[in-house]
Amino acid sequence: MTTSTYGDHPKLLGPDTALARVFAFFESEGHSDPAAAWQALTRTWNWSAPLTTAVPHADSPGPVARPTPGGFALSGQWCLPAYDGTGPWLVLPLAPARYSTADLFVVAAKVLPGGLTAGTGPAFRLEDVYVPAGFVTHAAGTPLGAGDAAFFWTAVAALALGTARRMTDVLAAPAAGGAADAPRRPVPSTAVAAELAAVLQDERLSLAAALHGAPSVRQGLPASVEERLAAHVGRAGNTVHHVVAAAYEHTLASTGSGGRHPLVNLIEAGSPILQQVRYATELLLPHDRTSPRKAEHGDDRRISG
Repeated sequence: MTTSTYGDHPKLLGPDTALARVFAFFESEGHSDPAAAWQALTRTWNWSAPLTTAVPHADSPGPVARPTPGGFALSGQWCLPAYDGTGPWLVLPLAPARYSTADLFVVAAKVLPGGLTAGTGPAFRLEDVYVPAGFVTHAAGTPLGAGDAAFFWTAVAALALGTARRMTDVLAAPAAGGAADAPRRPVPSTAVAAELAAVLQDERLSLAAALHGAPSVRQGLPASVEERLAAHVGRAGNTVHHVVAAAYEHTLASTGSGGRHPLVNLIEAGSPILQQVRYATELLLPHDRTSPRKAEHGDDRRISG
């Protein structure tokens, strides 16, 4: 249920933990320290394990990942595995594995050279392909299985909601121009922060209610529950991005040429989480590979007969 710690970071819960507890834990961790929480999650659990993984070409220099704003520029040569079923996403590892740093990079299969699919055999080369930091993980982490997807969705959605809640705290803080700015702004930051915090609270309660009584993913989630959870996670991600955008826009509109606003630092620290929550249910599909949109809106085939 738990794994080893990293530094002073609390032990992480895993796929054997009831989802309501997973949600509460990671929401609190995201609020406390988004960057550390994301590092601990991805160092502990290799969430990319269910995806097709390419192999670095043995006769070429090892792949290189160069840090860029918000992610990495990935270059190198790999070979696809000799079987069909690459899917829409592909894992590109570094070689040799960097156990102290992130070394697995998830990219959309469409970045591959035209016509190249699993089983075709030839190597392919990529140059400076941008990979968001939220699409990177660690080979040293314990591999998650395809049936563990709902655990990872829950953890990511919780981290995102906690990170966004922390942003509303920062927005309301006097040092960030909260209560102290009321006399000179039409809408003080405290009022904006309170409104956004209320939106997050509604979403947090909705997702917590959906998870109430749900078992751990390894105890087995009914397909209908997993589909509804995927839809809830998608809505939570949309809500978080709305809150982050609104907080950032308010900060831009109300900040002069002074120093760097603390909210910007927090957005950068939480960017891997914000990137991942947009795609979590597309990267790791529900166990029966049902689209989250189908879960949210229903199966149109029952209408057309």
